[in-house]
Formats: sequence, C-alpha cells, structure tokens
Amino acid sequence: MKTKRVLIIDDEVDARRVISKYLERYFPSFQIVGEADSFKSAVELVNSTEADLIFIDINLGDGSGFEVLDESDAFAAEVIFTTAFDQYAVKAFRYHAMDYLLKPIDSELFVEAVNKAIDKVRDLRSMSADQIMMSYGNGERKISIPTADGMCFVRLDSIVCMEADSSYCKIFLDDSKEIIVSKPLRFFDDKLRTNINFIRPHKSFIVNMKFVDEYLKEDGGYIKMKNGLKVPISRQKKEDVIRDLQNHFL
Repeated sequence: MKTKRVLIIDDEVDARRVISKYLERYFPSFQIVGEADSFKSAVELVNSTEADLIFIDINLGDGSGFEVLDESDAFAAEVIFTTAFDQYAVKAFRYHAMDYLLKPIDSELFVEAVNKAIDKVRDLRSMSADQIMMSYGNGERKISIPTADGMCFVRLDSIVCMEADSSYCKIFLDDSKEIIVSKPLRFFDDKLRTNINFIRPHKSFIVNMKFVDEYLKEDGGYIKMKNGLKVPISRQKKEDVIRDLQNHFL
C-alpha cells in the first residue's frame, strides 16, 4: 500500500495521541506529516502540507474545524471530523466529510472510517488527468462531469466558472446553463491545476480567464465575469490573481 500522508488537528494532546496510536497499530504504513493544536496553526498546516487524510476536531478553542476548512486553500485530502459532541454531524457531512467520530474514539469505528477514506482516495487517484480530460481529434478538450445517471462531457472552453456550494459544486457554462455536481470544488481544482486558463481567486471559486470581463478594486477586489457574476478575490491570493490576469491578457 502506498504511504498515506496524515494531518492531525486537535487542541487536546491526549486526543492526538489516541489517533496516532490507532494509526500506528492498524495502519502502520501511514505517515503523520503534521499536527496542529489551534485554529491558526491548523490553517497554516493545511495550506502548507500535502496530505491524503485529515483528522480534525470541531472545537479548537480559538476557532472551529469548520472555520479551518473555510479558511484553507485548495486541498485534496479526505476529512474525518472528531468531536465529543454529536450535534455537528449534519454540518460535518455538508463539508463533504468522509466520517464523523465521537470521542472517546472507538477503535473499530476508527478503522472503518479510515478504510472508507482509503477507498475514496484510491478511486480519485485512479482517475488520471487523461481520464478526466478528453482530447478529441480537432484539439477540443472536454472534462467529464459526474451526474446521477453517469457522466456528461463538457468542453473546457465553455466553462465560465465553478462555485463551491457546500459539499456540491455549481458549474456555469457560456450558454447560461448551470450544472450541479455532487463533488467538492477541490475535486475539479486538482484536475484543472495544470490548465493555464483556470485560476482559483477564492476558496469558493474557480474561473476561466477567457470569460473575465474586468477586475475591480472595490470591496477588497473582485473579478466580474462575462455572465455578470462577481467573483471575490481572497486577500492572500490578490497579487497572484492580478499577475495571472495581466499575463493572460497581454
């Protein structure tokens, strides 16, 4: 089994130790590549460390696990929430969580949750960029979009932008159609990362620069798309976004 990279985020030392112990006992090939004990350190860790799986507590003292994910940039890891309270379960699954474990964590439920995450990571990794992106004889590039009935194939140059909508993703097309997909935005960000026409100016949006109408400084800065949609630009990405836009339109 290929080594899986794991992050553990919890403000309780004992809770982090329990997860570490279970991983060592049941999944010895896993590698813990980082730990965090606060909201601030968790955001920095998630944004700076590549991982396959994240264990994250919901109550972190100075913030919540939900806020950590809200403040984090694109990441492809599966998420397992851990908490002593059961009232957050519905919200956790809105964040596309792989599972939700109550403390004290039961070892059998832990193993079951991690095995589900392994299967999910394997499924996503097995879909190479060449399988997701289809190139036709005329050079036209398409992306496969999972649907309830199977898949549909959409031209990349027809995608105006994508917007995160809880655990779903909304895709806006140049013919004014919208497609709702039961995949998180990070799924498409991972597949489009090498395409120079697509940028992610905000954690909730991916945009096709072909359809950018203008950049406006007001309200902290945002991009106005040709379909009229206003896309905010996060403060951390502002310089990179402006540079990308300038390079694209020169």
